[in-house]
Amino acid sequence: MKSIVIGSGFGGIAAALRLKAKKHDVTLIEKQKDLGGRARVFKKNGFIFDGGPTVITAPYLINELFELFGKNPKDYIKIIPLNTWYRFVFEDGVKFDYSGNEDEMKNQIEKINKEDVKGYEKLVKFTKKIFDKGFLELSDVPFNKPLFMMRQLPALINLKSYKSVYSLVSSYIKNEKLRRLLSMHPLLVGGNPFTTTSIYGLILYLEKKWGIHYSMGGTGNIIKGLEKLMLEEKIKILKSSEVTGINFNQNKIKSVTINNNKELDANNVICNADPPAIYEKLLVKKKK
Repeated sequence: MKSIVIGSGFGGIAAALRLKAKKHDVTLIEKQKDLGGRARVFKKNGFIFDGGPTVITAPYLINELFELFGKNPKDYIKIIPLNTWYRFVFEDGVKFDYSGNEDEMKNQIEKINKEDVKGYEKLVKFTKKIFDKGFLELSDVPFNKPLFMMRQLPALINLKSYKSVYSLVSSYIKNEKLRRLLSMHPLLVGGNPFTTTSIYGLILYLEKKWGIHYSMGGTGNIIKGLEKLMLEEKIKILKSSEVTGINFNQNKIKSVTINNNKELDANNVICNADPPAIYEKLLVKKKK
């Protein structure tokens, strides 16, 4: 079974490794010269910078990729838990060290606004409900059937998904500083706390579930470790190769075109790329 994965972000790399674990003949295609997608790194003035994510919230998902092949993740990457997750410094000089230590969290909240301690406890309990539904139940389920999506609406309404993250937090927290720091999580995925659905409030509990971790040497070192694993497992990696077309006959994908001049046959094509770009630019009908 030949499978092609387009894009080498974390999703693409994970898909390539999971397919390989199922004995597929896997080719990973990346248009940039380096792997990683938004987890790529860049160098400037002698320094190395993460181009995207810098914190790891569910390290078991990364470890699983090595364990699929009986490998020890510690032989490839080093991920450590952090004691202080974020430090907030407000315009008036007030500081808040955000962590997984609930006693420390409540003590700091009490110093800012004693009345918000109970509200914080209630907020955490509510975000656990969002986490249970949005992450544990639905995170690995495809939303490709309208009826299935409609069945989720009552639960989503009950979880107040019609509210923004900031609005949800504000319904429990009265102090503006605390509202801002407890609603910051959409920023981690490029969202706006004032407009992003409160479903993203699950991140607040996700952090408390597994903690915040950091990859020593930066996120790019995780990509290096995963690339080493892929090469060991004989996954073909094509860099500086842009997919310029996905070809199909009778609604079945047959191949992909690279750099407008080379065609690779495939039984499966997995796209770790922006869906609108895939549908608008890459899907072309193969001529008979």
